[in-house]
Amino acid sequence: MKDKGEETKDMQLAELFKLQEKLDNEIMNNHFITEIKPEDLLNERLLALHTEVSELANATRSFKYWSTKGPEPKGRLLDEYADILHFWLSVGLSLGFSPKEVIDAYIAKHEKNYIRQKTGY
Repeated sequence: MKDKGEETKDMQLAELFKLQEKLDNEIMNNHFITEIKPEDLLNERLLALHTEVSELANATRSFKYWSTKGPEPKGRLLDEYADILHFWLSVGLSLGFSPKEVIDAYIAKHEKNYIRQKTGY
């Protein structure tokens, strides 16, 4: 039998999609957002994703060339990264993507990017 830590490591993309869908439904029900149009919800989720990416950039401080301060602690960076993953999954759900479609698209793009590197893209 696996302990909780091992189960977390073995989590598949499909499981993450299910977890996110459950959380999204909880948020929608708790905040009475069930009347929102799907395209408006997608726009809100895209804005939230963009904002979380910006928060990670801010925490890494990588763009702050004028500053001598280093990045936030790894735990804070992971927290922001997890926020990005939450909204990335929500966007995928809004667009009706299945985990298999996402994985297949990633692998196809991954292969294309290697070809691009070999051909001077």
